[in-house]
Amino acid sequence: MLRALHAAAILSFAVVALSVTARASDPQALGDAAAVFDGGGGAPMRDAVADFSSARKMGAVPVAAVRRTKQSGADLFYFSPQEAAQAKKTFGIMSKTAKGFTFDSDVPADIKKQMLADLDFMKTIQGGSATALHKKIFGAVDGSGYYGWFDSRVTAIGLDDCGSANAVACVMPFSDPSKMWLTNNFIKFSHPQVARMMVVYHEARHTESQHGNWSHATCPTPFRDDQGKDMKSIWTGAKLAGEPACDVTPLGSYGSSTILLKNVQKYCSNCTDKVKMDAGLYADDQLGRVIDKDAKRQMQQDFGQ
Repeated sequence: MLRALHAAAILSFAVVALSVTARASDPQALGDAAAVFDGGGGAPMRDAVADFSSARKMGAVPVAAVRRTKQSGADLFYFSPQEAAQAKKTFGIMSKTAKGFTFDSDVPADIKKQMLADLDFMKTIQGGSATALHKKIFGAVDGSGYYGWFDSRVTAIGLDDCGSANAVACVMPFSDPSKMWLTNNFIKFSHPQVARMMVVYHEARHTESQHGNWSHATCPTPFRDDQGKDMKSIWTGAKLAGEPACDVTPLGSYGSSTILLKNVQKYCSNCTDKVKMDAGLYADDQLGRVIDKDAKRQMQQDFGQ
């Protein structure tokens, strides 16, 4: 169910195909930006810093002059690099100074409880050691560090369908780049706790306006694994070929959440064997979404594979 506040905005967001001549998420269409592993490319934009407090009160902000991508109902939410760039001009770069985040009043109590319980779990993680890429993104394998990383990016959590009956969570830069939206599937899908946190930290990465909100890359067609089988979503079983559900950098939303889980698997000293097994299983699956060979090789070397 879409909130009335966002009904107009959600219809103009995208999940799959760009409605322009070339897909903006394709490496070829992005030009030099796709080859830079840190998500950079082109001259940096010098925008004002914003705290988003007034933007959250205003709700969705209409942004003209950017053609919106078209949703297909797949199990993910998608925004194009052009949309992210325009949202950055509108909102500036997030600068969150106050700790904590709020829940909208329409977020069901069970979803809120699940979210807080999962974050409390993240707070308990101990390990200390970490791979180089993990240190670059999150620091050490440490619960307080993980929570602080999330808390420094997300200001509010709301309820939305994120454009699909199968979606779990999303960030909509035009609505509020620092706000995360959860769907009822956050508690309905049968996935382990560490997998839900993979999704949450994936979405938190999308709040980073200074990096273009880490737009997804389009998966190739065909898209098959090492055994020649079609790559499918571990969440719903949907085929990923041609979907904007991949990364070309280790530092993007898929890459960073993979790095997080792989380090939990390798270095968490107080996690159960089940938690570490789940972390490794979902990390290996998400690694398959990193389609740039050099980026994937860098991650595998970082993991010691």
